[in-house]
Amino acid sequence: MNNDTLPAVDVAGLLAQIAESRCRKSYETLFTYVAPKLLSFTRKQLRDESLAMEVVQETMLKVWLKAHLYDESKGAALTWIYSVARNVKFDLLRKTKHQQDWVQGDDLWPVLHEEPEPDQLPEEFRAIVSRELESLINALPPAQAEIVRMICLQGASHQDVADAIGIPLGTVKSRLRLALQKMKEALDE
Repeated sequence: MNNDTLPAVDVAGLLAQIAESRCRKSYETLFTYVAPKLLSFTRKQLRDESLAMEVVQETMLKVWLKAHLYDESKGAALTWIYSVARNVKFDLLRKTKHQQDWVQGDDLWPVLHEEPEPDQLPEEFRAIVSRELESLINALPPAQAEIVRMICLQGASHQDVADAIGIPLGTVKSRLRLALQKMKEALDE
Protein backbone atom coordinates (compact mmCIF):
# COMPACT_ATOMS: atom_id res chain seq x y z
CA MET A 1 0.00 0.00 0.00
CA ASN A 2 1.40 3.39 -0.99
CA ASN A 3 2.01 5.85 1.84
CA ASP A 4 -0.02 8.51 -0.02
CA THR A 5 -3.14 6.32 0.09
CA LEU A 6 -2.91 5.78 3.85
CA PRO A 7 -5.49 7.70 5.84
CA ALA A 8 -4.14 10.49 8.02
CA VAL A 9 -3.41 9.29 11.52
CA ASP A 10 -3.34 10.97 14.89
CA VAL A 11 0.43 10.95 15.40
CA ALA A 12 0.16 12.69 18.78
CA GLY A 13 -2.39 10.10 19.96
CA LEU A 14 -0.17 7.25 18.81
CA LEU A 15 2.82 8.76 20.64
CA ALA A 16 0.68 9.07 23.78
CA GLN A 17 -0.32 5.37 23.54
CA ILE A 18 3.31 4.36 23.07
CA ALA A 19 4.44 6.52 26.00
CA GLU A 20 1.68 5.35 28.37
CA SER A 21 1.43 1.63 27.65
CA ARG A 22 4.12 0.68 25.16
CA CYS A 23 1.33 -0.17 22.75
CA ARG A 24 2.88 -2.17 19.92
CA LYS A 25 -0.17 -1.76 17.68
CA SER A 26 0.13 2.06 17.99
CA TYR A 27 3.84 1.83 17.24
CA GLU A 28 3.20 -0.34 14.19
CA THR A 29 0.64 2.15 12.90
CA LEU A 30 2.99 5.05 13.58
CA PHE A 31 5.89 3.26 11.93
CA THR A 32 3.84 2.41 8.84
CA TYR A 33 2.72 6.02 8.54
CA VAL A 34 5.94 7.89 9.42
CA ALA A 35 8.85 5.70 8.29
CA PRO A 36 8.23 6.04 4.52
CA LYS A 37 7.94 9.83 4.87
CA LEU A 38 11.18 9.96 6.87
CA LEU A 39 12.96 7.71 4.40
CA SER A 40 11.95 9.85 1.43
CA PHE A 41 12.95 13.04 3.24
CA THR A 42 16.29 11.60 4.41
CA ARG A 43 17.16 10.13 1.00
CA LYS A 44 16.81 13.58 -0.55
CA GLN A 45 19.06 15.12 2.09
CA LEU A 46 21.78 12.48 2.28
CA ARG A 47 21.75 10.88 -1.17
CA ASP A 48 22.97 7.70 0.50
CA GLU A 49 20.45 4.87 0.71
CA SER A 50 22.10 2.91 3.51
CA LEU A 51 22.67 5.98 5.66
CA ALA A 52 19.08 7.12 5.05
CA MET A 53 17.79 3.71 6.15
CA GLU A 54 19.97 3.85 9.25
CA VAL A 55 18.63 7.31 10.13
CA VAL A 56 15.04 6.05 9.82
CA GLN A 57 15.71 2.94 11.91
CA GLU A 58 17.51 4.88 14.62
CA THR A 59 14.82 7.58 14.62
CA MET A 60 11.99 5.11 14.99
CA LEU A 61 13.84 3.34 17.80
CA LYS A 62 14.27 6.67 19.60
CA VAL A 63 10.59 7.45 19.05
CA TRP A 64 9.72 4.13 20.74
CA LEU A 65 12.09 4.78 23.65
CA LYS A 66 11.41 8.50 24.09
CA ALA A 67 7.75 8.91 23.19
CA HIS A 68 7.15 10.10 26.76
CA LEU A 69 9.31 13.19 26.02
CA TYR A 70 6.92 14.52 23.38
CA ASP A 71 5.05 17.58 24.65
CA GLU A 72 2.00 18.44 22.55
CA SER A 73 2.03 22.04 23.85
CA LYS A 74 5.42 22.65 22.19
CA GLY A 75 4.51 21.61 18.65
CA ALA A 76 3.09 19.04 16.30
CA ALA A 77 3.97 15.39 16.84
CA LEU A 78 5.25 14.93 13.31
CA THR A 79 7.50 17.96 13.75
CA TRP A 80 8.89 16.40 16.94
CA ILE A 81 9.64 13.16 15.07
CA TYR A 82 11.39 15.08 12.29
CA SER A 83 13.46 16.87 14.97
CA VAL A 84 14.46 13.51 16.40
CA ALA A 85 15.41 12.41 12.86
CA ARG A 86 17.47 15.56 12.31
CA ASN A 87 19.41 14.92 15.53
CA VAL A 88 19.95 11.27 14.61
CA LYS A 89 21.19 12.31 11.16
CA PHE A 90 23.72 14.74 12.63
CA ASP A 91 24.89 12.15 15.16
CA LEU A 92 25.40 9.54 12.44
CA LEU A 93 27.20 12.00 10.15
CA ARG A 94 29.52 12.99 13.01
CA LYS A 95 30.14 9.34 13.80
CA THR A 96 30.93 8.42 10.19
CA LYS A 97 33.21 11.44 9.79
CA HIS A 98 35.02 10.48 12.99
CA GLN A 99 35.44 6.92 11.74
CA GLN A 100 36.86 8.16 8.44
CA ASP A 101 39.36 10.33 10.30
CA TRP A 102 40.27 7.58 12.75
CA VAL A 103 43.39 5.67 11.82
CA GLN A 104 44.57 2.50 13.49
CA GLY A 105 48.20 1.99 14.39
CA ASP A 106 48.41 -0.96 11.99
CA ASP A 107 47.39 1.34 9.14
CA LEU A 108 50.34 3.62 9.87
CA TRP A 109 53.02 1.07 10.59
CA PRO A 110 54.04 0.31 6.99
CA VAL A 111 54.11 4.02 6.16
CA LEU A 112 56.20 4.91 9.20
CA HIS A 113 58.42 1.91 8.68
CA GLU A 114 59.15 2.79 5.06
CA GLU A 115 59.78 6.51 5.50
CA PRO A 116 63.40 7.66 5.57
CA GLU A 117 64.78 9.64 8.47
CA PRO A 118 63.14 13.11 8.40
CA ASP A 119 66.48 14.96 8.27
CA GLN A 120 67.93 12.70 5.60
CA LEU A 121 67.27 13.31 1.94
CA PRO A 122 68.50 10.80 -0.60
CA GLU A 123 72.01 11.75 -1.75
CA GLU A 124 70.97 12.84 -5.26
CA PHE A 125 68.36 15.22 -3.80
CA ARG A 126 70.83 16.66 -1.29
CA ALA A 127 73.21 17.47 -4.14
CA ILE A 128 70.46 19.15 -6.16
CA VAL A 129 69.23 21.14 -3.15
CA SER A 130 72.78 22.19 -2.26
CA ARG A 131 73.47 23.41 -5.81
CA GLU A 132 70.16 25.27 -5.97
CA LEU A 133 70.71 26.86 -2.56
CA GLU A 134 74.25 27.89 -3.43
CA SER A 135 73.12 29.50 -6.70
CA LEU A 136 70.38 31.41 -4.86
CA ILE A 137 72.86 32.65 -2.26
CA ASN A 138 75.41 33.64 -4.94
CA ALA A 139 72.75 35.74 -6.69
CA LEU A 140 72.33 37.89 -3.54
CA PRO A 141 74.28 41.08 -2.85
CA PRO A 142 77.55 40.08 -1.09
CA ALA A 143 76.56 41.58 2.31
CA GLN A 144 73.28 39.62 2.33
CA ALA A 145 74.91 36.43 1.04
CA GLU A 146 77.47 36.54 3.86
CA ILE A 147 74.73 36.81 6.49
CA VAL A 148 72.69 33.96 4.97
CA ARG A 149 75.74 31.69 4.90
CA MET A 150 76.61 32.46 8.52
CA ILE A 151 73.09 32.10 9.92
CA CYS A 152 71.47 29.47 7.69
CA LEU A 153 74.43 27.29 6.76
CA GLN A 154 76.77 27.67 9.72
CA GLY A 155 74.09 28.07 12.40
CA ALA A 156 75.40 31.30 13.92
CA SER A 157 73.02 33.43 15.98
CA HIS A 158 71.98 36.89 14.82
CA GLN A 159 74.02 38.45 17.63
CA ASP A 160 77.12 36.40 16.75
CA VAL A 161 76.90 37.60 13.14
CA ALA A 162 76.46 41.23 14.26
CA ASP A 163 79.53 40.94 16.50
CA ALA A 164 81.64 39.14 13.85
CA ILE A 165 80.87 41.62 11.06
CA GLY A 166 80.72 44.67 13.33
CA ILE A 167 77.23 45.89 12.33
CA PRO A 168 74.11 46.53 14.44
CA LEU A 169 71.82 43.58 15.23
CA GLY A 170 68.91 45.31 13.46
CA THR A 171 70.97 45.53 10.26
CA VAL A 172 71.70 41.79 10.42
CA LYS A 173 67.99 41.04 10.78
CA SER A 174 67.04 43.42 7.94
CA ARG A 175 69.64 41.96 5.56
CA LEU A 176 68.56 38.42 6.41
CA ARG A 177 64.89 39.28 5.89
CA LEU A 178 65.64 40.94 2.52
CA ALA A 179 67.86 38.05 1.45
CA LEU A 180 65.29 35.40 2.33
CA GLN A 181 62.59 37.40 0.53
CA LYS A 182 64.74 37.59 -2.62
CA MET A 183 65.47 33.86 -2.42
CA LYS A 184 61.76 33.09 -2.04
CA GLU A 185 60.90 35.27 -5.04
CA ALA A 186 63.59 33.53 -7.10
CA LEU A 187 62.20 30.11 -6.13
CA ASP A 188 58.65 31.22 -6.95
CA GLU A 189 59.75 32.18 -10.47
